[in-house]
Amino acid sequence: MGWFDNEQDRQQSNAMVPQPEPRRRAAKAAPPESGSTMGRQIQVDGTIVCEEDLTILGRVDGNIHAQGTLVIAKEADVHAKIDGQRVLVHGKVDGDVHGSERVVLGQTARLMGNIEAKTLEIIEGAYFNGNVEMHLPKFGSSQENVSSGQDETDESPTEDVETSGLKPVADSPADEASATQEQAAS
Repeated sequence: MGWFDNEQDRQQSNAMVPQPEPRRRAAKAAPPESGSTMGRQIQVDGTIVCEEDLTILGRVDGNIHAQGTLVIAKEADVHAKIDGQRVLVHGKVDGDVHGSERVVLGQTARLMGNIEAKTLEIIEGAYFNGNVEMHLPKFGSSQENVSSGQDETDESPTEDVETSGLKPVADSPADEASATQEQAAS
């Protein structure tokens, strides 16, 4: 650049020089407003109680009780009984999982244990070996009828079925012979 005699010359000179574009910052995911993360290098032997969202990246041997969302990350190795509202498993879990609202097994999940939840979602690729117990959502006073397996308006399913045209099924050759004789007699 050069020396300028006045402000007007300086402005004209700056207009000719290409100005660099302002740098754009890479978009970053906002950290959660609340919650805790247990890092990859942390190993817990005992009970974890958390009243907020919790993400586990390390190893746990024992019990986990989480009030919010519990995320077992892909890198995690958990040998524990898990109890949480929403449990998302992406890593390895050896133990029973209870989700009072929902349990989700992600594509990389490896779960050896039983699941108890209102809602269960298993993504293709997840491995699960255990039993599932699901609970019906509560719908007020009619819940008692649903849980007992009977509805006040439900009648026995066999009362409406016409059985007069049905023939007996033979279990053995002797039963088949007697059934054929009964048919011939009638």
